[in-house]
Amino acid sequence: MAPIGTLNGPMPNPRNYKVRVVAQFLGLELNTTPDFVMNVDNKTEEYIAKFPTGKVPAFEGANGFKLVDSSAIAYYVASQAGSNSPLLGQTAEETAEILQYMFFAEADFMPALAGTVYPLLGYMPYVRPSQVHSEEQLFRFLGVLDAILLTKTFLVGERITIADVGFTCDLAMAYTTYLTLEDRKKFRNVTRYFKTMINQPAFKA
Repeated sequence: MAPIGTLNGPMPNPRNYKVRVVAQFLGLELNTTPDFVMNVDNKTEEYIAKFPTGKVPAFEGANGFKLVDSSAIAYYVASQAGSNSPLLGQTAEETAEILQYMFFAEADFMPALAGTVYPLLGYMPYVRPSQVHSEEQLFRFLGVLDAILLTKTFLVGERITIADVGFTCDLAMAYTTYLTLEDRKKFRNVTRYFKTMINQPAFKA
């Protein structure tokens, strides 16, 4: 099978990873840019001509279609498996629920996680009140997710969807950089869910 397109952006990046995992789940071939240098390659005239915002990751399809934003790209890649793509909703209700969790991850969870972790990693200035507030929000959202997963294996229905792939990639930063053993026990449903997801073959490829 010919590649469906090229994913532009640095490889060790959770947003890039999200799209690649979706492709792996569906057996789709995707070209990547392992030598991509952030803040260099995405500032070239050629790149800006294709993707005016300069954002990464950015996708260019084999048919010339161009797209930015990792969630939009992941959704588009998932759609390339056809109308019955196993990662997408099969009804209007399932689709809406999938989008609900994708928006929750992007608009609520990730800003709280970034505000908690980035100052400690030197990615942004450390301002204690802001960092503490972000941590409070992070733990609140983890609590919400933990309650949701109390009676669920996956977020939507009884199968893995793109919502699970995206949220797992976001949770990876929390589990690898911040959450203590005590935190993992406290949010045991999230921890069980995270372990279930990262042990899927597509996450290991």
